[in-house]
Amino acid sequence: MSSSRHLLPPLNALRAFEAAARHDSFKLAAEELCVTQAAISRQIQTLEAFYGQKLFLRGNRKVELTDAGHSLYLAASSALQHIATASRDLLRHNRHEDLNLITTTAFAQLWLMPRLKRLRAQYPELQLFLVSADGNPDYHERFDAAVTLGLEEHPQYVAEHLFSEEIFPVCTPGFLEQNPQISTLEGLMTVPLLNLNASHWKARLWAPVDWAFWMSRFGLRASMDKMTMNFSHFSMLLDAVHEEVGVGLAWRHLVQHQLDAGQLVRPVAETWLAPDRMHYFVCRRDLVDSTGIRIFRAWLMEQTEPLRAWPG
Repeated sequence: MSSSRHLLPPLNALRAFEAAARHDSFKLAAEELCVTQAAISRQIQTLEAFYGQKLFLRGNRKVELTDAGHSLYLAASSALQHIATASRDLLRHNRHEDLNLITTTAFAQLWLMPRLKRLRAQYPELQLFLVSADGNPDYHERFDAAVTLGLEEHPQYVAEHLFSEEIFPVCTPGFLEQNPQISTLEGLMTVPLLNLNASHWKARLWAPVDWAFWMSRFGLRASMDKMTMNFSHFSMLLDAVHEEVGVGLAWRHLVQHQLDAGQLVRPVAETWLAPDRMHYFVCRRDLVDSTGIRIFRAWLMEQTEPLRAWPG
């Protein structure tokens, strides 16, 4: 192969030729390569001297490839495209894969953070830029990817179902020991009930879930009196639960980690399964095949698989 290297033309001249042939213009080739039109003309002359024949027919306002020029252009264009593709792949290999992700504050703090170290260890090349919010992003924000509560379809975005909600009361083991009566629904109403304030609910697509709503699923009416405390954010509500202020309503995907660790317990067996309250991974359609999106989506689907396995 090395013996044929002497057949290669001057590569700078070949690059100028390919640009001029693609544009049918020395002027446009000069603009693309940031040189003068005279420089392009000189490079073409160098190439024509190398081959000993004309590559362009020059007119007053345009240039046109000769048969020889057309043959060289097909070869040069294909070769440069192969080089560009290989170069792109090499650059990608050495470049971190960035992913801008929007989630609710609760999801970021209570679901993603406990898993972040494992994600980093498994995919060190993934650079995650995490943005937390109180609700779903607006499509006008032109975000890259998000974990959303419900789905508003949009032609420029694709979505995949992650899991549906399961909601039940939680407290600390110590609080249950001090208040054994809360092992029944009626007993729950004898202690402070910690509520997520509906005025801060930003899901848009769903009604908020508070104690009155949850109790009504089981035919009970909870009076929202002085025994109820309200919080603007679920993380604050959960802090109050850990401080043994009372019993809070919790979402399984946000507290399963703490239930498994024994930090929280479920005082009653009742739970509300809400298959219509779905969470989705949403990303821009034009980024769906990007490495960062593919890595995170596959990991997210794997991590949320237990949440898609409904009891019974």
